[in-house]
Amino acid sequence: MAKKQLQKIFRAATVDRIRSELRAGDSLQGYFKSDFPTQEKDLWQSTIEVSDNPPVLKMPKDDIVSADLENAITLHNYYRSIDETQASDPRFWAYLSHVQFRSYTLARWGLPDKFKAITDPAEIKKAVNQILDHWFVSGNDRDLRRHAIARLWWAAHLTYAPWENELEFFSDFKKEDPYYYTRVMLSTQDIYQQVLERSMCRSQKILISVLDYLDKNKEFASSRENIRDLMKELNLVYGTKKIITLDKADISQLITSIADEIMIGEKN
Repeated sequence: MAKKQLQKIFRAATVDRIRSELRAGDSLQGYFKSDFPTQEKDLWQSTIEVSDNPPVLKMPKDDIVSADLENAITLHNYYRSIDETQASDPRFWAYLSHVQFRSYTLARWGLPDKFKAITDPAEIKKAVNQILDHWFVSGNDRDLRRHAIARLWWAAHLTYAPWENELEFFSDFKKEDPYYYTRVMLSTQDIYQQVLERSMCRSQKILISVLDYLDKNKEFASSRENIRDLMKELNLVYGTKKIITLDKADISQLITSIADEIMIGEKN
């Protein structure tokens, strides 16, 4: 049986320092290297309890998103005990991307080799912004959904067996596979980006209802524009009617009616 230990994370001052060095362009070349130098003074022992055998994430190959689902489930299983406050901690995710899962982060979200010799300020800024987007978080939902490691954990966390949280609402959604809706979420990059990156989908009721519709209407879900327009319209309703207060039948009907209007508009 694996022993338990406490997860190491960066200190807040360490995250601030490495982010500042990157923004200044001083450390950009370090993001082509396989190791990230750390000292004990840079680290903090969190309260997150983990086994002493951390997982190895699967490397993406020709299809860059092909390993996302497997890695999301792996990460969620390993960090099942963390709560949403811990899972929003910039120190935690920066450590995972820079140190613990660095090989994966480089493979999935590293810079192309052409950036090794860049001198153009605009190109340098572009490279820096790409690293900032996927290697750091500030604690907000957008950053969490784009971070190399956080995006995978949150995709699984928000979709894992929702019927265990609220059986009355999710009874009709119940499946044998607790990661059924995680699989729908990560089946395409379009579904992930257009659905999970919307703040209203922090609500499992809305998120699972949308995923269930997309799962049952694969022709509709095959179009990035369809998904985008659906989420755009739902977001407008969310801001005015607060659909989170609706029951599941009304949410389902709302999603269906908006999707039907989108399909009609395509034909006209």
